[in-house]
Amino acid sequence: MPPAHSLEAAFRAGPLGTTGRDAEEDASPSAVAEALDAWIARNLAALQERAEQECSAFEQRLAEAGRELPRSVWGRIGVRVRAQRAERATPGAFSIEWVTYRHVHTATGVVYLSDYIRKGDGDRYPKSAFRGIARDWQRPLVEEAEQGFGAIRAAVRQLAEVRTRFRAAAKRCRELDLDDDAAR
Repeated sequence: MPPAHSLEAAFRAGPLGTTGRDAEEDASPSAVAEALDAWIARNLAALQERAEQECSAFEQRLAEAGRELPRSVWGRIGVRVRAQRAERATPGAFSIEWVTYRHVHTATGVVYLSDYIRKGDGDRYPKSAFRGIARDWQRPLVEEAEQGFGAIRAAVRQLAEVRTRFRAAAKRCRELDLDDDAAR
């Protein structure tokens, strides 16, 4: 199996059971789609693992920085990595979202809730999104983490776009009877 970031090797390998130059020349759009989907899935899994590692590292840095501070100034900000479960989402896609935590006293006890911070357009949260949420001592940690998360979000978005654009092009070619998979 080719490494996660070797798309050329994935295409050269062709569908399972074929090898060498013939596989590359005879690859049908469906075989290319399978290789592309496998490559995208491997890269999305690697990116999700990296996002979760960076999330854990951020939480650890936040805890270390706030260790000497009184609990009243700890703040209420966090970050989550969530799978996208929408029916039309790219398989394996995920989102990285900043949240605020709060607690509510109910008749049954304290309930902890989280609210998602609006990201807006683009791959990064604007600094203004954290205004009034992140404490002054947290802001440099949040900005540093967000820089890495923004790069991961951009890579996830680009992988999803590649898959979407390839599928749209293959569909257009089928509509125009330009490929051998027109019977699909």
